[in-house]
Amino acid sequence: MVEQDRGDTRGPQWTDFLPKSEHTELFLHADYDSTTLGPISAWGPALRSYTSMVFADSRPAIVYWGPDKIAFYNEKAVETLQEAHPSLMARSFYEVFSELSSSMRPVSDQAASTGQSVEVDNILLFVQRKGYMEETNFVGSFVPIRGDDFAVEGFYNTYKESTAEVLHARRRKVLDQIAAATPVPVDETLSGFSDALRTNPHDITAALLYSYDELASEGAANLKLCGNIGFTVGHDNAPLEAHLETGQNGLQPWFRHVRSTGEACMLRPEDDSCRSLFDAVSWCGYPGPPRGLVVHVLSISGTLLGFYVQGINPRRPYDDAMRSSIADMVRQMEVKWINARASHQAQLRERMLEQRATDSENRLRHMAQNAPLGMMQMGRDHRIRFANQQYYEILGMDSTMPNVAGILEALAPEEQEHCLRVTEQLMEGGPRIVEEFRLKRAWTPPGAPDNHEHSAWILGVCFPVIEESEVEVVMTYVLDISHQKWAEDVQSRNAAAARLAKQRQEEFIDVTSHEMRNPLGAITQLADGISRSLLANLTDEPHFWRGIAQESASAADTILACAAHLKRVVDDVLILSRLEGNMLSICPIIAQPAKVVSDTIKMFSGEARLIDASLSASRADAYGVWTTDWALIDTSRLTQILINLVSNAIKFTASRPTRLITMLYGQSTQRHQRLKTTFGELEWLPPKASTVTNASLPDPVDGQERLYFYFVIQDTGPGLTSDQMRGLFQRFAQASSRTHVDYGGTGLGLFICRELAEKQGGGVGVASCHGEGSAFGFYIESRATTAEVSKLDLEASPTVTANAVPRRMSSQLEHVNGGPLTILPNGSTHLPTMLNSSEAYHVLLVEDNIVNQRVLAKQLRMAKCQVTVANNGVEALELLERATCWRQTPSQRLQSGDHSDHALDIQIVLMDVEMPLMDGLQCSRQIRVLESTGQITRHLPIIATTANVRQEQKDIALAAGVDSVLSKPFTVAEVLAEVKVVLMRGGNRAPPQEIAIGEAK
Repeated sequence: MVEQDRGDTRGPQWTDFLPKSEHTELFLHADYDSTTLGPISAWGPALRSYTSMVFADSRPAIVYWGPDKIAFYNEKAVETLQEAHPSLMARSFYEVFSELSSSMRPVSDQAASTGQSVEVDNILLFVQRKGYMEETNFVGSFVPIRGDDFAVEGFYNTYKESTAEVLHARRRKVLDQIAAATPVPVDETLSGFSDALRTNPHDITAALLYSYDELASEGAANLKLCGNIGFTVGHDNAPLEAHLETGQNGLQPWFRHVRSTGEACMLRPEDDSCRSLFDAVSWCGYPGPPRGLVVHVLSISGTLLGFYVQGINPRRPYDDAMRSSIADMVRQMEVKWINARASHQAQLRERMLEQRATDSENRLRHMAQNAPLGMMQMGRDHRIRFANQQYYEILGMDSTMPNVAGILEALAPEEQEHCLRVTEQLMEGGPRIVEEFRLKRAWTPPGAPDNHEHSAWILGVCFPVIEESEVEVVMTYVLDISHQKWAEDVQSRNAAAARLAKQRQEEFIDVTSHEMRNPLGAITQLADGISRSLLANLTDEPHFWRGIAQESASAADTILACAAHLKRVVDDVLILSRLEGNMLSICPIIAQPAKVVSDTIKMFSGEARLIDASLSASRADAYGVWTTDWALIDTSRLTQILINLVSNAIKFTASRPTRLITMLYGQSTQRHQRLKTTFGELEWLPPKASTVTNASLPDPVDGQERLYFYFVIQDTGPGLTSDQMRGLFQRFAQASSRTHVDYGGTGLGLFICRELAEKQGGGVGVASCHGEGSAFGFYIESRATTAEVSKLDLEASPTVTANAVPRRMSSQLEHVNGGPLTILPNGSTHLPTMLNSSEAYHVLLVEDNIVNQRVLAKQLRMAKCQVTVANNGVEALELLERATCWRQTPSQRLQSGDHSDHALDIQIVLMDVEMPLMDGLQCSRQIRVLESTGQITRHLPIIATTANVRQEQKDIALAAGVDSVLSKPFTVAEVLAEVKVVLMRGGNRAPPQEIAIGEAK
């Protein structure tokens, strides 16, 4: 309190210069004596100066002085302090605002320590006012102020409450999200409403959204719960279904009330009739129940859509701003809901907008401030009389140019003249116009690659407002339809892509038909020639019969070559089908990549000799240091890639003067090396997936590095141009339209190579010089490992299977040195030698197809095998009862006598899978059961023969107990090779080099 002696003649006091007001008197008479500030008359120059400053400040300002932060403030601060005034005067901030101490202390500490002001931007504070803790936001600064000794003694705080702006932005975000929703079915639209409401849990602490079905049958439920936040589903307050007209539980009576009045109602927990409505609710946002539930009816033009219930913020009053925000949100829901209806309701929406536009100016402006579309009124002088903010934002228009020139500046150049013409027509009283316009501004669609921008589009609805037979203004509504136009463009491109895919598929069918019909024609003619060979004039001369036999053998060799080519075409089509169905699996085994390369080279050595080409392979240490010989790889898929690339190299090199084909391979711990070839550096194709990894491999352990194997096949073919290289590795695509005519093929090989490489965690690349040659490379991901593999197993289990056959067939049809050379699917060129050198096995052939049965039995007997035939699984089991492996009791021996010389000494079973009565898998399971019971005294090897070649089907056969699976078609040489492999394993169905990944770990 200021103490002055009325008789003091020393002159005016410093407090005399403060503004004369009741607030100043409050300040002067406050009890500072009991604080650390002491009497006002004893305040030093610095504190007096800050006092004069705060009372002169036109902003709300407070000074906090001393260690206790004793406060005094100007009259502008009273409005925001509310209930804290006048108790804050001459009292500590920490005492009056104890609830804010923890929030504000870091701010004051920072200002004191740095000596610089600290700006606070929309800081959230909970202030006790209006009888409860109210959520508030403030913008201001804390300026450190120094005392007479130049030390920081307090803070000069100027601030402005920004609560309204923060709340508006928060609520506007929900409104904008609802407004931004694209037209989708009603259920998805309502689900989108719930998603938007959940983004503001502080203002929307709970919510219910019900839809009304006016077409429901009499007595049936016509209310359906479509959105729920916080309420317990099935509770009386939130039933899944209800009847609006007769329901008495929960909120249903209030739904009828708001429907009849057309106004929202507020339900408070203090009312006894409403208290039960707040039960069984998990409130969002701030702790505690809301201040009430607001119930809104959703309807447009008398059409009832449904009802909306919202729990309001417990830390904010239910004031006009909140009412307006909820009402705007409800209106936005109504618009979006009605937009999701059938297309004929679009006319209803337009009439609704036109009707609203003719309402009073105040109502129009209020609606325009919250509408999801742009609105504009233009007078006859071509100046904008009114436009909401959304109008300027949608057009990207400069609001400082409120005239036709500004509008034209926002439009694309080609739209400007048409816009002027439309404007003049409307000014003359022309009819309503609904048109689309392209804008100058661009926008980026969601998920667009490389943030590619597209032109923005608007839908304009324009019509004249006529008063007293003259056009008063032209009303315009604009909607941003950029997303719809972009979607139309995407659909158009997709349709074009579909047409192109269909065209390529038809071309592929034509090419495949050509590739299959040519060898089929040759097979037909050759088979016809063999069948007619005995119709000629027959003699008993030996040389005559020897000539017929030689010609028939030559024709059979060519038929085998044609069959191998047909099998390759079928395999490519099947692989494509499995790739498209995502059914192609990668199954790594422990193997030697170098041996896969060696076997592939051996496979094509005969074909290379036919065209006098040099075919070789070598390890390229430049690709990386070779550290391991054994690794986890899928030998079948790796061989498929190598076969495709090598067969392409042979095909394109055959007609060149220089015919050199070289395969380079290496290993590295790095992905995507820069590999130099004879024809330049490989250009790697970007992978189709964002991340490329071999998912079939185990994770690296104990510091183990990832391992990558690189392979490059170089040839001296015709080479490729840049345009041709860009079209490679696509489905049904070849380098040029002449490729199929000149070289054949289906256009699938390189596409399959890319897919198989990327499925193994790798990629493909190409380098080429037109007129000189090409280099095709790829790499795969692997893991280094070790394996104890015997020499016998390595020799007995070739890496290259019978399914891997060369792509070309022309070489098989050529004659070398005057005689035919037969190249078998497994790469062998000496079928007779293989048959003659085979061991004599006793084979039980189980086959229901009589033709296949007779042909294969004959071929096996020609290979010195003893063959016993069964037509199905039942007969096979009956034959086994007569075999040496079948255990007989002494009584059975006495009954049958000693017939051991006539028992069947069956060594191996060739079991067809698909058979009547008992199929091959059932028979195999029964044999294994008999082995486990001791009825069959030893392991009986079984090789399943099937046309089902998918890996899953092979796995099922192996699980049934077979030792190996041989895919049809096959030659007798392949059968004998597989028999030898199985018998060498002695019944062990997992040879060392085919250890499964789970076992390798």
